[in-house]
Amino acid sequence: MPPQLPPMLGEVEETTQFVTVPLGQAWVNAPGAVIVTERGLVNSLEQRIGLVNRTAVRGDNMLTLRARVVQGQQEGRFRFDEFLRRIGGLPDPFSTLKSGDLLTGEDELGPYFWAENRVGGNTICVLGLRRLGTGMRQMPGDTNVMDVMLRNCVAGDAEQALEPIMAASIGYISGVATTQDSRGIEMLSPLAGPTPQ
Repeated sequence: MPPQLPPMLGEVEETTQFVTVPLGQAWVNAPGAVIVTERGLVNSLEQRIGLVNRTAVRGDNMLTLRARVVQGQQEGRFRFDEFLRRIGGLPDPFSTLKSGDLLTGEDELGPYFWAENRVGGNTICVLGLRRLGTGMRQMPGDTNVMDVMLRNCVAGDAEQALEPIMAASIGYISGVATTQDSRGIEMLSPLAGPTPQ
């Protein structure tokens, strides 16, 4: 009999379904989290966190987190095209965005990239991207990097829309946001355990 080869990453991604998990198992404290789904892949884990959308803009507000094992020098470098290929492309209204269109910002966890799209008089949509490593926060499972994408449309400004991808939200393990105050519990340290409620 020929040897049985393990499935390739692309095959696993096409066949592995997301399953719903409790909000308390979210990897981050995402403001406005309403549902969390995740799946295990080849040397990686993926979690998607659905966020409240109070606008009329088509599509879902979502945080996509992809944690995996990366070797050597690539640990600190975000690879735009590879990440988009793995998550199925960019969401509306950013589907035609190129990496050169992104603005750069920085917070306590390092650099992040973002773009904005204004819709009507008071609605703004943002796309945020960043990579986190083990030196920034604890990673899920045995992974050492986590790539994050945010699509968030709000009636407000870009700062409000970017909140779920900023250090105050993603620098901590979820504590969790099951109350109406969707911030969850922020911990003293990214490596600290959750505080009791």
